[in-house]
Amino acid sequence: MYFVIKWSGWGPLVIPLMLVGVVFGAAAQELFGGTPLVTDTCWVLGFLVSAVLIRTIGRRLNRFGTRHTLYDVPMQHWSWLAVTCSVLALGIVILVRTV
Repeated sequence: MYFVIKWSGWGPLVIPLMLVGVVFGAAAQELFGGTPLVTDTCWVLGFLVSAVLIRTIGRRLNRFGTRHTLYDVPMQHWSWLAVTCSVLALGIVILVRTV
């Protein structure tokens, strides 16, 4: 069984940028004390930071018609995955905190 990653240009940069946002959220969690409310907020914020980074860098790289893609999807469109993760994390937080 093979795992193939198809990309062009700097498209694989999406993966480390997503991790940067998650690490940012974890670092902010430790910096602000790590209470449950802070932890939940930092996870959501970390995914949003990832979305902003991916969107900004992707648009910058693809502005001259160059192709920086991951699985044939332009790099800046991967920011929606980070936004979706942020919304899901927020939904889980709301669900867990209200039950």
